[in-house]
Amino acid sequence: MVGEIGSVSAVVRRWADRAPGRVCLVFHGRDDVIRRLTYADLARRAAAHARLYRARGLRPGNVLMLVAHSTPGFVTAFLGAQEAGLLAVPCPPPEPLESARRVRERMREIVARCRAGAFLDPESDASDVGLPEALAGSGVVVLTKPDATEAAPPASIGGSGPRSSLAYCQFTSGSGGRAKGVLLSHESVAANIRAMAEAYELSPADVFVTWMPLFHDWGLVGYVLMPLVLGHEAHVMTSLAFMARPIAWLELISRVGGTVSAAPNFAYALCARKISDEQTAALDLSTWRVACVGAEPVTRAATEAFVRRFARCGFRPSVLVPGYGLAEDTLCATSRHAGEGPRFEEISRQSLEREGIARLEPGGVVVASVGRPLTGHEIAILGDDGQPLGERRIGEIVIRSGSLMQAYLPGTEGEVSLAPDGRLYTGDLGYLADGELFVVGRRKDLIIRAGRNHYPQDIEDAVTDMPGLRSGRVVAFAAPGLERERIVVAAERASERGDEAGVLKLAVSDAVRATTGVIPDEVLLLPRHTLPLTSSGKVMRSEARRLYLAGAWSE
Repeated sequence: MVGEIGSVSAVVRRWADRAPGRVCLVFHGRDDVIRRLTYADLARRAAAHARLYRARGLRPGNVLMLVAHSTPGFVTAFLGAQEAGLLAVPCPPPEPLESARRVRERMREIVARCRAGAFLDPESDASDVGLPEALAGSGVVVLTKPDATEAAPPASIGGSGPRSSLAYCQFTSGSGGRAKGVLLSHESVAANIRAMAEAYELSPADVFVTWMPLFHDWGLVGYVLMPLVLGHEAHVMTSLAFMARPIAWLELISRVGGTVSAAPNFAYALCARKISDEQTAALDLSTWRVACVGAEPVTRAATEAFVRRFARCGFRPSVLVPGYGLAEDTLCATSRHAGEGPRFEEISRQSLEREGIARLEPGGVVVASVGRPLTGHEIAILGDDGQPLGERRIGEIVIRSGSLMQAYLPGTEGEVSLAPDGRLYTGDLGYLADGELFVVGRRKDLIIRAGRNHYPQDIEDAVTDMPGLRSGRVVAFAAPGLERERIVVAAERASERGDEAGVLKLAVSDAVRATTGVIPDEVLLLPRHTLPLTSSGKVMRSEARRLYLAGAWSE
């Protein structure tokens, strides 16, 4: 039904009419609990939620904050919001060890920022974390979920109510600073789904598998909304299950014959590192044909390690599909195509830092292609003067497409901006070569010293897998100094022991100097779980810098 997408809830109703018994979503919970939903189930439960919202006095255009568990309850509540013409705002569920006080504070902040009129946790009683008291006096209606077994009259399933042009509000991951609320229309979501379906060469036989959280654009759009619209079966497990047992992701792909699945770069590296040869013996990954990788810089080391580890399971290098996107463009803007495999270039560090040109040089800085613009997308690289740059010239990545956001929520604007002419200025730096996009960093994270541009990810990559440090838990940023900006490297220790700190700091400094030519002014060794992370697991450089300057870290 890709050619006739309206709201996703409307498409689900059409599927329920045409193929009511067709299984669309399969949720894999703890203790091997599996919950299957057909299109008829989904349409009936979404209609029950829509009636609940109307019965509680909510009207089209009202904002509904939804706790986005990886469960049927969230999906049906989300679709019910579209059915009732509400603006749904998915938000993260409480972390396992998060205190009730912290949950209340976080929920209050999101409610205030999105000006929510109602709140619903589809999987628990809001009183469990004291939310009625936390929201007292705010005017927010705290809802309880409807009876999942409630039967709806047939007319309610197919009935039409008031519609909003907005599909939902997606909060960004916050990698460039504080998370921002992105307002997306039904048309933008439809355009992005059509473009991804073409790039991945999807067919009716494809089976989706994900562990990405559903409050994240990748999990929600790529692995729930897209398969629902296109009629594919999607299997959903929790991100906690993946982090506890990375092999669980691959076991699920193997068990259900998954063909399309995705993860950030770190997840591929984690699987290659944590899963032994013995554990791979029972895996069959030969059905996997689209293994999307993105959400953070794609590295050759991680992808090659994954291929080496799982080639014996039938995994092929051509399956890897690097891409680039952001919530402001719904999900995906560029992608390698299915079957092409990754492409990496080695770039002269000197030309990168001094000239802003990506000159090929064997043994240089490795940069990944994130593919060509999806259908309906135009990508331009602009210089500081706003003019287009030529091939291999580094500048700001600017996007024009039918997938772009309508606007930010008032009060949540950021460095990514939608210009009056309809172009999105991403704040990311990159270059074009042979029609493909290569991303080299973020403009605001750039460290300039002695006229040279230093990209923090290069500094971080120099020590990310160093013994004694937690893999991937390192951040580099600039801080004010007396005569020049100081370069700070902060890393989480692999062990809580504080001995040999001086030796480890020296090793970090030497590795950074040997790789980049930069000598850090300060190296901080921090306890585990100290660095701030986005919802997709990326280190938040801006927030790390803020915490450092506020004196929040002490060794």
